[in-house]
Amino acid sequence: MSLVPSDERSIAEQSLFGGMVCLDRLERGIPWWSGLVILAVVLVVPNFLATTLSRIWLGVPGLDKLAHFAAFVVVFVTLYGVGGSQVWLGRKPVKSIAAVALSLALALGDEAQQAFFDRGRTAEFADLVADAGGIFVGLTCLKVRQLGMRRAFAIVTVLAVMVAAVAFRTYQDLKHFNRGMAYEREHDYQRARVEYQLALESGIQSAELYNTVAWLDIEFLDADPTEVERLAARAFAMDPDNPDVLDTYGWVLVKSGRVQEGLTLLERAKVLNPKIYCIDLHLGVAYRKLGKEEKAVNYLRAQVTQNPKDRFAEAARRELMAMGESGS
Repeated sequence: MSLVPSDERSIAEQSLFGGMVCLDRLERGIPWWSGLVILAVVLVVPNFLATTLSRIWLGVPGLDKLAHFAAFVVVFVTLYGVGGSQVWLGRKPVKSIAAVALSLALALGDEAQQAFFDRGRTAEFADLVADAGGIFVGLTCLKVRQLGMRRAFAIVTVLAVMVAAVAFRTYQDLKHFNRGMAYEREHDYQRARVEYQLALESGIQSAELYNTVAWLDIEFLDADPTEVERLAARAFAMDPDNPDVLDTYGWVLVKSGRVQEGLTLLERAKVLNPKIYCIDLHLGVAYRKLGKEEKAVNYLRAQVTQNPKDRFAEAARRELMAMGESGS
């Protein structure tokens, strides 16, 4: 006598049958153009939704790893299906290897383009782990006939647990930092500072975090520049060629009285990224402190022109008016 009631067995059998039909369909292959559409939706569209997605990932750190995992299950299955329609690939093992290789190449390419093109996303090794987990889950599901249900289930479980662990670790690492960013976006700088401090105390060691805390302290919380200098110097030691880090450290040094040292860093930041939103104000103030008024006026006016309505333009206008210059 079966332990599964007949009605439940019917549902299970129907589900299994449906899965086998899908497998058979993939083995026969899917049109290349439909595969291209699926890949575009999974890999390209998120780049154009980066702002919206970043808010979601900011609110729930680690969720993006689960999204990577699911996306690359789809990527692998799609490539395998497209390969099924390509006679020149020959035997099934070749199609599987080709689909795995192409999927891994797309995962690497996705992270590479995030590293080189600023679209609100960042490259992470954890993303690659999640991608690889999705690829091999897809492969396991397609090989369920050869592996057997129990073995396939065990492999999928191990891979899913691995990705879940990566997602949980990401959550633990970033929860305070992300909350700080959320509060900062709401201009609640005191609460942002508390969360950033908790992130530091949790053991996060990154130039971005040290630089963020230093910038918050010096720009919004009126902290003592000599105290902030320690944080800015730490960020600089970890990432000395980052223009944002150079700008923050240079500005801290200018405000602490080490103007020439600060100016050197600010000039480097300007060369590396001329579009930093506050760099002209910082350079203008530094040159004014050194008595080089012509250069100071030029940079301060450039700051006003860049974005006439923001707080940095207002600060530049005050500097110009204090010098007896027009603030327009």
